[in-house]
Amino acid sequence: MKDITLNNLDSSQRRILQFGIVIILAIFLAGYFFFTNKPKVEEPTKDTTVYIENSILHVFGKSTSIAKYPNRVSVHYPYLLVIKPGEQLTQIYNLEKKEKVKDIKESLLDYFNDSTLKNSGKSTFYNDQDLGVLCEKGLIKNDLEVLCLTKIETNSVENKLVTINLETKKQKEIYSSKNIITDFSLINDTVYMGEIDLFTKKNYLIFDDQKIETPTVVSLIYQMDGKPYFATVKSALSEKEIYYGVENDKIKEVADGKVDLNTILSDWEEKDYSMVKIWRDQMDTYYIIYLTKIESL
Repeated sequence: MKDITLNNLDSSQRRILQFGIVIILAIFLAGYFFFTNKPKVEEPTKDTTVYIENSILHVFGKSTSIAKYPNRVSVHYPYLLVIKPGEQLTQIYNLEKKEKVKDIKESLLDYFNDSTLKNSGKSTFYNDQDLGVLCEKGLIKNDLEVLCLTKIETNSVENKLVTINLETKKQKEIYSSKNIITDFSLINDTVYMGEIDLFTKKNYLIFDDQKIETPTVVSLIYQMDGKPYFATVKSALSEKEIYYGVENDKIKEVADGKVDLNTILSDWEEKDYSMVKIWRDQMDTYYIIYLTKIESL
């Protein structure tokens, strides 16, 4: 019987063939792992709405449950922060670019231009810098200064608003309340504060050298197109949800129970609004007052 020859390659040629097969296999596997492990880039969404419904936050077509306490939402325009202290996670979105910026594995007070403000232990930190004070609320004004709402005494209910120099860590008192500051915001370099008198139960909006009595409690202060507004939300202090506009020393109700864009445009003759606050009351009820550019609605 005639012998069958499988191939005519000598040992040297077979080694070269084997080496070539190994190289081809290595290139294939490297390409496979590169493409399968490549981070997925989220495509821009056509849905530019931001709202909360039934304790579900909807951001640019994506939904996140924020029903579990102490989850909360905050905005330092143009950034929207979804803060989940239980998971030590803050999800950050850019409302102007309509995209997710990043996830930070920490619970933040504020975020702006890659800088963070957070509580750790009994102190508040700007990035990795210990500010030596514990803030109830905080806002990064710039890379030299932050605003901090803190208690006057550790066991007191009275609080004060201070500015902290980030180079010296020296505090400068902006306003010290004998009552309770309910919220604060910085709009066009002017600090606006809400205050409730513990004895008379009267409510005030404080800015510049003015202290104006308001019809209802100032639950939160926000801006639309650079103009100040504030809201009263349903809570133990109010049975209704009401929104007000502020013009000079005048306060004008713009919505009762719900923000109506048509009403706001009629009253204030504006063409473009960016409402940038989301608030959660003591009864775990959520109220959204951020609305994207009106042309996208």
